[in-house]
Amino acid sequence: MEDPDQDKNVALSLQRQTVMSNECELSEEEKTNVICSLLQQAPPGEYRNVFEDLRILAHDDHLMRYEAAQVCANHTRKNFTAVRVKGENALVTRYNDLGGNRFFDPQIKLSFRFDHLTKRVDKVLLYHSVRKDRAELWRETLNIILESYMRRHFLSGDCRVYKKMIGSNPFFVVCLEGHRHDDICNAVWKSEWTIAFAPPTAQVTGKIDLQAHYFKKANLHWTASKDVRESIYITGRVQFAIEFVKLVEAEESKFQTDLVERLQKLSDKIWRAMRRPLPVTRTVINWDKLLTS
Repeated sequence: MEDPDQDKNVALSLQRQTVMSNECELSEEEKTNVICSLLQQAPPGEYRNVFEDLRILAHDDHLMRYEAAQVCANHTRKNFTAVRVKGENALVTRYNDLGGNRFFDPQIKLSFRFDHLTKRVDKVLLYHSVRKDRAELWRETLNIILESYMRRHFLSGDCRVYKKMIGSNPFFVVCLEGHRHDDICNAVWKSEWTIAFAPPTAQVTGKIDLQAHYFKKANLHWTASKDVRESIYITGRVQFAIEFVKLVEAEESKFQTDLVERLQKLSDKIWRAMRRPLPVTRTVINWDKLLTS
């Protein structure tokens, strides 16, 4: 459900960009750079709205459809966009990109074409290129246990483990995505983890990202991130998967706790700043009564 307040906020923000006004005529290259920069900053779940507003302001369908197409593709891949393929969940990332707007899912063994702007999935095919070896067995086990973690902690979202190779040595890339798109807020919580095996341990590096846009009675855009580097001792396939999920859960929980504390401090700081110039009564003023009295 789209909120007219949200569209109004986006449109007003874009109209303030003087580069798009009649007072300042830009070259084709400058216009492309400005549009691509604004598209890259589009909040989660709002790319299409920003795109359409820019399209109206630019009056150049060729520019919007072709020059900005790559920005749209990068935006969906960067945010681990969740899609439905034949009734199953999948992600769109740079790690499962086959080229030509086609992607594969190693868990459901399907490939599909994806339209980055409309988010439409079509031309679904069986994917036969997954090699059923020992590394694939470890990947599948890790993915299954991670899915259980996602169900416990996220109302909507998904995860995928991708197997990659450096020479003859396999390593895993783990992508987790949880999102909220509703009438007052759009937000994406995502984390990316790389697992390099060096028995008897596995080296884990990760990054947790949060991007949120609140647009009800205000227009707030907030981003936060955290880097992680740890090692896990390996004794077996299931044990390793469980230990990795415990690590992810602990780090994401600490990140969330820190975010709540920072928000509380920010809120307190804003209230202290307002107490001096403005009286704070914490009461609601009945403006209708004042205007009619």
